[in-house]
Amino acid sequence: RAAAQPVAEQASARSAAALAALRSNVTAKEIQKLARKHERRARAGRATKGLLVLGIVAGGAYAAWRWWDKQANPDWLVEPPVATEVGDERSPLGTVDGSDRAVLDPEVEAKQAEAEGDVPGHDDRA
Repeated sequence: RAAAQPVAEQASARSAAALAALRSNVTAKEIQKLARKHERRARAGRATKGLLVLGIVAGGAYAAWRWWDKQANPDWLVEPPVATEVGDERSPLGTVDGSDRAVLDPEVEAKQAEAEGDVPGHDDRA
């Protein structure tokens, strides 16, 4: 009985559609156009569902790979790089042209002045 239910619903829907087509001016071309439209929508729905499932599977595989990688290489097991020591024998960095005075970019100078609290053109006495 449960298996016959969808068949009966389909038969009644088709007979109602046939009666409506006979009573009105619905052409076979319009019916075919509507059938193609339903078929396209069903195909697009299946494709969307397939892409969604594929995305979920890919996301799960990526999460599993990240978990597995974390288990194989935990943070506490990875050794930090060897510290490098800077000796005093090196001279301080200078400018490219050899002059002693370092010329800074105006934006850098403005940011340094702002950080020191000396903002040119800004009056704190409001």
